[in-house]
Amino acid sequence: MTRASSTLYYDVTQLIHWPGKITGIPRVIEELAIRFRREESDIVFVAWVKELGALCEIDYDKTQRGKHIEYLRGDATVNYEKIAEADKVAMRQEKTLPPSMLLKKGAIKITKKGLGVVSKFRPGLAAQLESTAQLKRMQHYKRAQFQKGDRLFIGWGEWNDESFMSMLESAHAHGVRLVQVQYDMSPAVVPQFSNSGNATVTFPIYCRRILPICDLVLSISENTTKDAVKWLKDQKLHVPPIKFFRLGDDIEVANPTKVTDPAYTESGLKGNDFLLCVGTFELKKNHMLFYYVYKMALEKGIELPKLVMVGRRGWMTEATYELMTKDPTVKDKFVFLHNASDEELSWIFDRALFSVLPSFYEGWGVPIAESIARGVPCLSSGTSSMSEVAPGFVEHFSPTSADECLAAIQRYLQPKTLAAAREKVKKYKQFSWDESFAQVLSHMKEIK
Repeated sequence: MTRASSTLYYDVTQLIHWPGKITGIPRVIEELAIRFRREESDIVFVAWVKELGALCEIDYDKTQRGKHIEYLRGDATVNYEKIAEADKVAMRQEKTLPPSMLLKKGAIKITKKGLGVVSKFRPGLAAQLESTAQLKRMQHYKRAQFQKGDRLFIGWGEWNDESFMSMLESAHAHGVRLVQVQYDMSPAVVPQFSNSGNATVTFPIYCRRILPICDLVLSISENTTKDAVKWLKDQKLHVPPIKFFRLGDDIEVANPTKVTDPAYTESGLKGNDFLLCVGTFELKKNHMLFYYVYKMALEKGIELPKLVMVGRRGWMTEATYELMTKDPTVKDKFVFLHNASDEELSWIFDRALFSVLPSFYEGWGVPIAESIARGVPCLSSGTSSMSEVAPGFVEHFSPTSADECLAAIQRYLQPKTLAAAREKVKKYKQFSWDESFAQVLSHMKEIK
């Protein structure tokens, strides 16, 4: 049945599967989703179901991110609270349970208790039954029924899924307008910093096939726009409209809670006596530069404060971590907090002298905005998009120069310089997510 008006489909796959606290890309998807839901009457939230090779509609309100996804089924919803009758039927029909189990008094009652009992005796069978039952349930999911003129907003994209790309190509061929959010081009333009999950292969394929057929690409920085345009031209591909929208950096500061991690409590830190670096401990964040900076300071007889690094351990940093945690000459200068909560991070920010971000490459540079928005001065490398964040409020250095980084840190350790920097950042005006969303809406109105 043909609808009278077009529909905006919003792909929130990565958001609803994301465990833990919202950061980075999932946060962008969530902030935009909140506002689309408020402003767009004809919006449908969808998630990619790999087993079906389809985007399926979800109840956004009833979905519990990282725990439970409420898929729609016609005008009703799939009930996950009850074991599907298909499970019970399959188990009753199963003839391969141990004979001793079937012969025991009350065996039927035990079998009816479900997959938990089966798994004790036949783990493989239990997994097979659950998989079969799940596939049966999935057949009832309400799949997105695209019409010509509908818009599909892709909050991230399944780079490594051939079926997902084919679906987008088919939707485009049938007149669906594709809007792709592009965070950065790092797996294509700086592959040496990408992880081991074959992103350097799958991401360029996705960009090669999908970006040229988009009606609009929304990039989160001018640098991402530049990288995308250049890469597409180098590939001799069509360059679609690529528009920059600025991410919001207004943050809800969690109530500060004192850090209990022994790495901090046993460090001897009292507050206002350490530097801070926030971000995943991964190769592109360039934590190795800190090792060279502190080694250089030691050789020159320069006493630097301890450095607190907040962020989970990522990829391709084993050698860096070994150096920083085992070199007896500097290891006591580095404090790693891999599991700090939002409340603990607030407490740490309140006590930091200033923050430092030495990344080689960023899609935007959220730790810079977060630091400045909290009134904490920030030193940052000046590559990729990082010079776009809080221009005029951040001093930059080369991510390949320990000399430049050390010199910048020394300047900010001067009481007068640091005091002036703290006064300056008080004048920074945060960019709200409402303003960010307004830019997105404005760009979407230009879709032909």
